[in-house]
Amino acid sequence: MEYTKEIDKKWQKFWRDKNTFKVQTTKPSKLKYYCLVMFPYPSSELHVGHARNYVIGDAVARYKKMQGFYVLSPMGWDAFGLPAENQAIKHKIHPQDWTFKNIKRSKEQLSSWGIEYDWDREVTTCSADYYKWTQAIFLRLYKKGLAYRKKAPVNWCSS
Repeated sequence: MEYTKEIDKKWQKFWRDKNTFKVQTTKPSKLKYYCLVMFPYPSSELHVGHARNYVIGDAVARYKKMQGFYVLSPMGWDAFGLPAENQAIKHKIHPQDWTFKNIKRSKEQLSSWGIEYDWDREVTTCSADYYKWTQAIFLRLYKKGLAYRKKAPVNWCSS
């Protein structure tokens, strides 16, 4: 088992040093492929269910890259909402601290599994540089009458 970890670390370092997962934008004539997997909630560490999802996405992205495609496989964190906030409250930690601690740990886990992304293109939905755009889009939709308020049944977390 220790031998396998040595091999994993060797190749993970090689990929990082060679920027293997950096998205190349200098060859626009290449075929393009977009491989999007779900953005996890950073309410805790990742688990085996996450591994299944991200291993499959990583395999598809690598396969397409080997076929000569320009592959964009972004990663982000669905970090706005109750899952992370409720966990932070439960652990008596500020939600921002809890969320970013879990994002850091999740990135370490993904890397240890051999799953990598172009982290320069990372999206974190609770960061102002992200949600300023979703708010701007919402306001445009609202002003055009395409976003509105009405009564409807919803799932609700009473806590």
